[in-house]
Amino acid sequence: MSTLPHPAGPDGARPGKKGVILLVSGELDKAILAFEIAAGFQAMGMAMSMWFVLYGANCLRKPRPVWSPAKWFSRLRGGAGRATETDSMLQHLVRGLNHDGACHLPLSQLNYGGLGPMILRRIMRRKGMMQLEDLVLKAHELGVRFTICQICVDAMAVSVPDDLIVEAEVKGVSAYYLDVEGADYNVTF
Repeated sequence: MSTLPHPAGPDGARPGKKGVILLVSGELDKAILAFEIAAGFQAMGMAMSMWFVLYGANCLRKPRPVWSPAKWFSRLRGGAGRATETDSMLQHLVRGLNHDGACHLPLSQLNYGGLGPMILRRIMRRKGMMQLEDLVLKAHELGVRFTICQICVDAMAVSVPDDLIVEAEVKGVSAYYLDVEGADYNVTF
């Protein structure tokens, strides 16, 4: 009897094989690992979905420097999952201080006030490795499904799709439960 894997379907996914990655952390090293696993598993035929909660959603956000006037003075916009009538001034503060974009994430260890991520990115470029921004786009191109938690979208004032570099759905915890329940692979970063 053959032990070869099941043939992939027309969309590249293997029948019945499904994986879910939950990215809670907004740290560069954990995000790189999560996107490498998602893109790699998807390329191997497993249907992958990634869920983003709190600071993990920063990977999908358009990059904006901390001192950008658009971050501090623009009106908080609505969008999928947003209840703008309950917005507060604290959301402006969180939005302004938040690390928007994959290129502004800190390291979980050896951050050194922002020097650590610059060193890691330089090493990765020199070795010909994909940067996080490229991994996000590659995973999207391969068909990895992105979903942001609805509470995160509302609390962190994320305007979907205006603030994102790729398409993402907005769903709640019950949808995450259903996604995980049918998964063969589940991991949290």
